[in-house]
Amino acid sequence: MKIWYGIALVLVALSGSSTHADRVGYHKVADLSAETDAVRAEHHHDWSSADDARGEIFTEENHYSYLQLREKATGAVLFRRPGPALSHIWISPDSKYVVGISNIKLWNPYQLVVYSNSGDRLLERDIVSMSLPGASESVTNWIDWYREPVPKIAIVENGTTATLSIEGRLGGFHQFQFPVVK
Repeated sequence: MKIWYGIALVLVALSGSSTHADRVGYHKVADLSAETDAVRAEHHHDWSSADDARGEIFTEENHYSYLQLREKATGAVLFRRPGPALSHIWISPDSKYVVGISNIKLWNPYQLVVYSNSGDRLLERDIVSMSLPGASESVTNWIDWYREPVPKIAIVENGTTATLSIEGRLGGFHQFQFPVVK
């Protein structure tokens, strides 16, 4: 019996699994920002409580994570929306789009979100369920799918569709399409 157990352990170790164990659950509080000449995006999430009975991430029940866009000239808040826990935010050079990406899995149903500068949610993706090439993940806390700490990000508009490109963890680009802001 011990031989079979040993063989199983060796096979698991040699299988090249992209899943890794977690020591403790993700429980951080984070504040992020990004800006262009025109706007400043601010994100806050608080995963410090052990409340795993969270509601839908994009509803007002979400009091633990938001993304806000502010006009720099006047300080006016253009939008403030509940959303997923983010690890990095980016604003397109023309200030039309705000992109949030995340490597956080725990209690976080989406690792990618795109908003227009008026607050319309244009795209959300559960990267964990997508099996992206080169992605690696832990059992509960993390999914490493983009180049860290700061991936190259670009948006190209073509007619009514925009293509978002995000540099992958091992190089290359992951691409996602969403409707163009008019």
